[in-house]
Amino acid sequence: MNWLAALLLSLLLWAAPAWAIRPLDPAAGVVEVLQMPVSAGQRQCWRQAEEDHWEPWLEQQDGYRGRELLWDPERQQAVVLVGWQSQQQWDAIPASSIGSTEEAFNAQLRDCLGVSDQQPLPLQRAGALKPLQP
Repeated sequence: MNWLAALLLSLLLWAAPAWAIRPLDPAAGVVEVLQMPVSAGQRQCWRQAEEDHWEPWLEQQDGYRGRELLWDPERQQAVVLVGWQSQQQWDAIPASSIGSTEEAFNAQLRDCLGVSDQQPLPLQRAGALKPLQP
């Protein structure tokens, strides 16, 4: 079992259910990991905002290799895994492009959730995982 399959299997056991909008490519060179609090009552708004904003934006990015959305009902936590062909391609994305997409995502969340928080679902963790070299 490759490293990515093992990671996904462990995360699926830890955080269920999972949604694959575009399944993560096991050949991804780096996997972006994002974790945020998402309650049961927020889950549908979060999922719809992900599909409406991040997915179309990601599909346009050079090096994008799929994404998995995971949700743990016991911990009320969401984990997003985004596969990238390389760290360089991920790093080459302009911050302004990320920022405008994030603002549209947050605006939809604010509207759907009926809140005024600038970032309704703040990130608790953001990082990257890379394959282990033998």
